[in-house]
Amino acid sequence: MKRPEVLVIDDEVEVTTFFEYYLREERNYSVAVANSGKQARKQIQSKKFDLALVDLKLPDTDGISLLKEIKEVSPDCEVVIITGYSTIKSAVEAMKLGAFDYLEKPFDELDELDHLLDRIIKLKTNRHLYISSQLERLASEFGIILSDNSSLKDVLLLAQKVADKRISVLVGGETGTGKELVARFIHANSLRAKQPFLGINCGALTETLLESELFGHEKGAFTGAQGIRRGIFELADGGTLFLDEVGEATPGIQVKLLRVLETGEFYRVGGEKPVKTDVRIIAATNKDLWEAVKEKRFREDLFFRLDVLSLTVPPLRERPMDIAPLTNYFISKNMPPEGDRKDVRFTKKAFDLLMKYPWPGNVRELSNVVTRAMALRGSDTIDSECLPERIVRGSDFEIQLDDFDSMDDLIHNYSQQLLPLLLKCSKIDLQELKEIFDREVNYMAKEIIKNTLEKTGQDRYEASKQLGISPRTLRYIWNERGKQ
Repeated sequence: MKRPEVLVIDDEVEVTTFFEYYLREERNYSVAVANSGKQARKQIQSKKFDLALVDLKLPDTDGISLLKEIKEVSPDCEVVIITGYSTIKSAVEAMKLGAFDYLEKPFDELDELDHLLDRIIKLKTNRHLYISSQLERLASEFGIILSDNSSLKDVLLLAQKVADKRISVLVGGETGTGKELVARFIHANSLRAKQPFLGINCGALTETLLESELFGHEKGAFTGAQGIRRGIFELADGGTLFLDEVGEATPGIQVKLLRVLETGEFYRVGGEKPVKTDVRIIAATNKDLWEAVKEKRFREDLFFRLDVLSLTVPPLRERPMDIAPLTNYFISKNMPPEGDRKDVRFTKKAFDLLMKYPWPGNVRELSNVVTRAMALRGSDTIDSECLPERIVRGSDFEIQLDDFDSMDDLIHNYSQQLLPLLLKCSKIDLQELKEIFDREVNYMAKEIIKNTLEKTGQDRYEASKQLGISPRTLRYIWNERGKQ
């Protein structure tokens, strides 16, 4: 293999001298240097490079502009951005534009540099095999199932690039897209992989309970606090903390989260001494947090602390190519653990319905639908009769409530339609049928109320009005369903 050709671009002569010596003497690379954008452009136009180390800030240009120019002239040239702490977010944005990675000044750890160079050589030796092996590992370890041409692939590859960085990540996406799976993937590929991964939903608890869960409490901090209790910021020390639905955090919690991110310290509820913690924060939201910032519902300073890197998990309707592998995966998950594990599949008619459905509940909804179909199937093929009516009738399915005088009438009418279909499927006892029904109702009720609350800005009175139920009924259903 020929010696790798490397271009080092930095306005500090000491930096280019260091890299020139180290890469030439220790790595046996062919090295060229440039101390300005003008010098760099001459080098780029006159020679093809395998690797470019590019300072983000130069006196006559910037690293992002040079990155674009290098990729236009030499698409196969891998670019590593050289940056300081204050410009890490810009370096991460450069990775979205095609940079392989970034190096943070000062260069204290040569092991990190060597590891980075080894990764680049491995990638350039067999790019396709390298990427494919990463994705295969994703599928086997995390249940993140995707096709070869999935739009989710780019998200996961960027997540893998930044996994071992000391930065916060904000994962966006609709409910049910798999944001927590992406967070777990980042943790497992990070230097913190052997340390705890703990998560909490910021919208599922009251402010008082959430504060206690996050930071713990001292003995006597409140009624019932009979001893010291450590919160998840302590329990996750050295590892990763996943803050789900962080946009639901109250202003008081937001202030305390900001303090931890800025200082690495917090106080237990009722405590007087600060507690130190070293956690990596991965936050998730199904809302536009920047809109919440503009509407003064979310702190701008906290947003920028969380949004060093933002990843958006695309909804299932935008990646229909993933429906087939996901369906097969959920079928295998729902196969009996013992006995004859025959090949089970959907009929063409049933699968076509799955492909046409818009999946508002995303991957989570598909998982529930396949689980339901596996329970109702009468043979090794799953027909449309085992699918929910909303999928059989498509996105236009709507129950006309005005056609029924009471809930009993509505249930009776739809039972008349459903039960004949169940009789054609495999034998199901009443208890199993009840469990299936309860699971579906629990899931749908929670999703309907959650979506309505989001539309009304968490106004329960307005949500109950839109749903046509009393606030008390909404509160009861939400509390009961939310526990399951």
